[in-house]
Order: sequence, then C-alpha cells, then structure tokens
Amino acid sequence: MWDNAKKTIPVLALALLGLGISIAIEIVHRRLTMDVNYASFCNVNSSINCDVVLSSRYSQLGGFSVSMLAILYYVAVSAMALGIASMRLARRRALLATLIFVAAVWGLVFSGYMAAIAAGVLHTMCLMCGALYLVSICLFAAAWRLRSRVSLEGRRQTAARAARERSIVIGSIVLTVALVVVASWEVFGRAGRPLSAAEIERQHPDFYRWFFAQPTVQVPGDAAHWRGTEAAPITIVEFSDFECTHCAAFHQSLDDVLRLGDHNVRVVFRHFPLDSACNAKVPSPFHPQACLAAVASECAGEQGKFWEYHNLLFDNQQHLEREFLIGYATRLGLDVGRFTNCLGSDQARAHVEQDAQAGAALGVQSTPTLFINGRTIKGALERDQLLEALTLARPDQ
Repeated sequence: MWDNAKKTIPVLALALLGLGISIAIEIVHRRLTMDVNYASFCNVNSSINCDVVLSSRYSQLGGFSVSMLAILYYVAVSAMALGIASMRLARRRALLATLIFVAAVWGLVFSGYMAAIAAGVLHTMCLMCGALYLVSICLFAAAWRLRSRVSLEGRRQTAARAARERSIVIGSIVLTVALVVVASWEVFGRAGRPLSAAEIERQHPDFYRWFFAQPTVQVPGDAAHWRGTEAAPITIVEFSDFECTHCAAFHQSLDDVLRLGDHNVRVVFRHFPLDSACNAKVPSPFHPQACLAAVASECAGEQGKFWEYHNLLFDNQQHLEREFLIGYATRLGLDVGRFTNCLGSDQARAHVEQDAQAGAALGVQSTPTLFINGRTIKGALERDQLLEALTLARPDQ
C-alpha cells in the first residue's frame, strides 16, 4: 500500500495546492460580489488585476463561480489520488489513474481558455489565476506519470488499456479543439460587426429591457475634460473615482470600445471621489487617496496632460500617495515645481468639489455612474455591454 501511496504524492500535493489557491480566489470573488468598493491584494494595476477578472462575467459558469467549480475539481482529484493509495485491486487503481489523467487534461485545456479570455478579452492578468494555470500544467505531467506507473498485467488487460488510451487521446483532441474555437471567438470574433438595436432586442432581451428602464435626466453639457468629437451623436458623462476598482475596469472597457472606432462618441470625465475631504455627499474618507488623486489630475490638466495622467492613475491605483503623484508628473515631463504648488492650491480642489456637487445634484451616489445621452447607468459596463448600450443610445434608434 505504501508503494501505491508514494506514486500518488505528486498528484495529491498539486491537487491540494490547487485547492488552496481556488479557495483564496473564491474568497476574493465573494468579497467583490458583496462590496462594490473592495480591492484585493493582487489589484496591482490595469495589466495585473485579479479584481477585473474575478468580477467579470467570465468568472461564472452555469450559475456557479469558476473558483467554486475549481474547488470541487481539486477535491475530486484529491479523493481519486487517495483512492489509488488505499485500493488493493490493480484494475481499480488503473481506472482511477485514467480518470485523474482525463481530469488533468480538462483542467489544462480550461486553464488555457481562461488565460486567453484574460489576455485577449479583459486585457489583464490575474496572479492567483496564473498560479492555478501553473498548477494545471504540473498536474497534467504528474497525472501522465502516475498513469504510466499504475500498470496492469496480462495481454487482455493491456489491450483494454490501449483502447482506453486511444479514447482518451481522441477525447482530449476533440475537447481541445472545441475550447480553442470558443476562446478564439471570445478573443477575435466579438470584434466583428456590432449588433443592431433589433438584434440586441432579439438576442439579449434582458439587457434591452434593462437599458430602456433606466431613468433619463438632463445632464449639463459644460465640462473641462472631454475627448472625442464635440458634435458626436452620443455623449458619455462619467462620474468617477481614481481609487475605485470598478472605475478602472470601466476605463479599460471604454478604451477597448474607442479603439474599435465604430462609434462616434464624446466622452466627458467628471470627479466624484468617495472621500469626505472634497465630497460633501460622502460621510467618511472611504477612499482616502481619491481627493488628492483627483486634484493631481486637475494639476496635470493645467499643463495639458489630463488624459495621460488620468490613464496613469487608473493603471496605478494602489499607489496614489503624494510622492507617487509627483512621480507620475515627472514621468509625463510636467513642470514638477508648478505641479507640486498646484497640489495645495484651492483652485484645483475647487474644480473637484464642483464636479462632486454636480454629481450629487444628478443623484450620483456611487462610482462609476454613467450618463449615456442622459440615461443613468449605475456601475461599470463591460466592453460588449457598452457596445450595445451605445447602439441603443443612438438618436436614430
């Protein structure tokens, strides 16, 4: 029995490691679900951000979180590895070893699919997910070795095993091709022709009804910071907070949509820091760095670099302290002395406070809050949702 147990140690160790990582991911996923302003330890910047991945629609499958499915997966693999260590019948040990190998193939292919989604669709990397991808690769190798070591004797048994091997190889190829096709569609296929309003109503009726159920308000047109075409048929007014994780996610989605170039859009950025230091609507300094970051963006705007500085702040949300804000100004080639003086000026802070007051007058309570041609959208829209919202918001629809 000890000989059988030794064979399973690599598989069992990797399965337990994967189980631990999956539990950690599930904890973060649940926190993100319950607290719109929660930021995990691996929310580093827009390129390395677990929160974007774990709060996206790809974090769930069939009504369950992917991390919960991963927990069940690694529990099953661990149980099968323990079964091999305790069973006396060679035939049953061989069957369990084959099942572990099949599970490892599935795990490896699904890890490749999720990695493609993170890189090609969400444009970010989840460190904890990356650790699971590495575990999947190692588990595949360990399962292959375990299966080769748990062998059966006898010609008839050997022939049966050869038939199973062919079935496993064929099944693995079919599964790999299927998931590669799905991943390729997610990464490349969605960049094709956008849906019309009629197609959205037919294919995504829930989103269609939800969008038109949102209230419409009259949003003032004056704005210090905007990009796009001034006479565009669609205007997005975004009330945002540089310390808000979901604002950073929307920033990425919006950039993706603007890069497609299919929509004539005017984008207006306005401040709504969740910090009582500059926003009377907020009772406490919920995001204690948000006000200073907003003031810093105004100071960069004074030197014609608002949008460049805006991008740096969203890319470096975990480092919004004063010394970092000055460092970003240096990186952009701003006059650092002038920028530093501006950080303490009443004028720059007044711009932020005016935006926050305007947001409060429009009913803004959380970030991001969007007004797409006046229609109120509370929360971040993912890229595909934003594309459909812009189609539905067009005046000619």
